[in-house]
Formats: sequence, C-alpha cells, structure tokens
Amino acid sequence: MISKTVIIAAPDSLNAYLQKVWNHRSLIINLAKRDLKIKYAQTLLGLAWTVIQPLVAVLVYTLFFALLMDFQTAYPYVLFVLSGILLWNLFNYIFSQASSCLYQNQELIKKMAFPRIVLPLAKVLVGMGEFLIISGLFFLVFIFFKQSISWQILLVPIPVLLLILFSLGVALIMNALTLKNRDLNHLIPFLVNFGIWLTPVFYPISILPAQFENIIFLNPVTASLQLFRWCMFSDPLNVWVVTGLCLSFFTFIVGLFAFKKSENRIIELL
Repeated sequence: MISKTVIIAAPDSLNAYLQKVWNHRSLIINLAKRDLKIKYAQTLLGLAWTVIQPLVAVLVYTLFFALLMDFQTAYPYVLFVLSGILLWNLFNYIFSQASSCLYQNQELIKKMAFPRIVLPLAKVLVGMGEFLIISGLFFLVFIFFKQSISWQILLVPIPVLLLILFSLGVALIMNALTLKNRDLNHLIPFLVNFGIWLTPVFYPISILPAQFENIIFLNPVTASLQLFRWCMFSDPLNVWVVTGLCLSFFTFIVGLFAFKKSENRIIELL
C-alpha cells in the first residue's frame, strides 16, 4: 500500500504573523513614501496642503460656531477646534484610506507575497506623518496664545496611540467585511462625514443634554480627544473616557484577528 502524505497549509500563529510583518517593515516604509508622492504629485504647494486644509477648517468652524453660536471654552476656541481637527484628521485618514487599500493595490497583491496587513500599516504611517506636521502648527498656536504647560503633556502619546489602534482596528474590520460585500465601500465616506457630528471636534460636550454626556464617550474618538485635551489644557475628565479607550484597544484586537483570518482568501475574493 502506498502511503500518502497530506500537507495542510496551517495558518501562522499570531507571533509568527507579527514576525512576518516586522520582516516587511521596509516595504511598509516604501509604500508610505509612494503614497505621499502620489498624493502630492503635480501640486504647486505639495506638503503645504497638509497645513492649509486644517487651517481653513479652523477658520470656518471658528467663524461659524464661535461667533454665531458663541461656544464658551476655558481656553481660546481656536485651540479647541485645532486640537479636535488634529485628532479627527488622523482618524479620518487612517480609517478612510486603510479601509479600501486592498482594492487600491490589487495588482501588487497578486504579484507579491507579503502579509497583506502591510498595506493598511503603510496608510497608518502616512497618517502619522501628516499628524506630526499638523502638530507643529498646533504647538505654534499653543505658544502664541501663551498657554501654560503641565506635566500632563508627557501623556499625550497615550490618546494618540489609542486613537491609531482604534482607527486601524476599524479599517481592518472593514477590509475583512468588504471582501465579501463591496457595497460597504460606498458606506465608508458616509460614516466619516457623519461621524464628525458624533465627536466634539468643534463643540464642547457641555452643550449636550445631560443624558448624552456619558454616552458620547462610548465613541473611542471622543474618548481619545477628551484625554488629549486633558493632557494639553487640563480639561475635566469624565470617568466614561476609560470605557471608550478600552473599546479602542478591543476594536484593534478584533480587527487584527478578523483581517488575519480572511487574509488567505484575499486574492480569490478581490
């Protein structure tokens, strides 16, 4: 009797998978550089648009909400809005770009063997680069208004990191879902446009009815933003912030496993 050997391509363990991703870190960097070149190619101002766009948004929000609606904040409203735009743009870019990166890179996926999570990670790298540029603008305005600096500023990386994890987690979940249902790709812009109204980017939480003041912190973007404002301006912290921050990490874990599980079927589903 001839014995048969059955070879099964078992999925990588999480440690092995993460090691593969680390081994492809140069690819992540090169893809991020490519995205930056494509984004600002043939533009007269280039990277300056990264600063111009939030400046225009701050101007519009300040004129409309501060002057017409007379929102009251404990520090200059310009800084309130700029801090909101700073974190919202980071979430917006990672979520919107990383959620559709598989379809944008179909040819690359079919030609090269690499962990597919490299593609959304490259988008994260681009988003972080633009975040750092806008952060420079934010700190210049911060200094211009002579805001005091406390020890809490040392904790700023925490809300930023948790926001990145949440943004990437949601993007990974969307990638896994849209492989089977491409109609969801049309839902992403709507979610982004609608989501800003559920996040206190340009309005203080104090204007909300009492019954919603706690619920809004279930939005991880709101939780990260409020913790960021506490670090920068000593804004009061709501205990529900902890819930939103925990949801950020949980979303990332779910997204990571969902994406890893669907990775072997990406080529056949594209």
